[in-house]
Amino acid sequence: MAKVDRRIIRTRALLRDALMALILEKGYDAVTVQHITDRANLGRATFYLHYKDKEELLVKSLESVFDELVETLGPPAVANELSGSPVLAVFVHAQENSDLYRVLLSGEGSAKLYGRIQAYIANEVMNRLFPILPKERPFPDDLLANYLAGSLLSLTSWWLENDMPYSADQMTETYRQLTFLGLANFVGISPSNMVIQPKNE
Repeated sequence: MAKVDRRIIRTRALLRDALMALILEKGYDAVTVQHITDRANLGRATFYLHYKDKEELLVKSLESVFDELVETLGPPAVANELSGSPVLAVFVHAQENSDLYRVLLSGEGSAKLYGRIQAYIANEVMNRLFPILPKERPFPDDLLANYLAGSLLSLTSWWLENDMPYSADQMTETYRQLTFLGLANFVGISPSNMVIQPKNE
């Protein structure tokens, strides 16, 4: 059984690496399953044993990458979460896998891909950060989680597209200050106490 598992892992890694390399060369839309299997030196039948199409391969590859990242974070803790350790882990991971992240965040993936990445990160925010925050919050949890995830993705994308002009630590501190201290502190705007109410059905 272990031998079979290793073979599956190896096959999927070959397909993932082939897809990422081809996206960088051709752009996502131009890549076909045949291109992927040719690059991986595998048959089309083998591809379809694992994935129904190239989008599923890309999404599963993405989930695998982020699952590995989340595993390195360990359990949530107040000090770690608010000091930016998970955010630093994202920037370090993006730096170590810059080609992959450029593919994922540049729009070269499918139209739904960016949204999937944001949804994944938002879910992790809700699982890791919200349980250690005060229960009374002025915004709905899903709204706040998507804001935090979207701002992190946007900042990471800018960083990569500009050839990482700052260190991962500097980007983490920038994100932390903008998020936890608030943009108002930097631009001279008095923050409002307005609370968003859900629309009436």
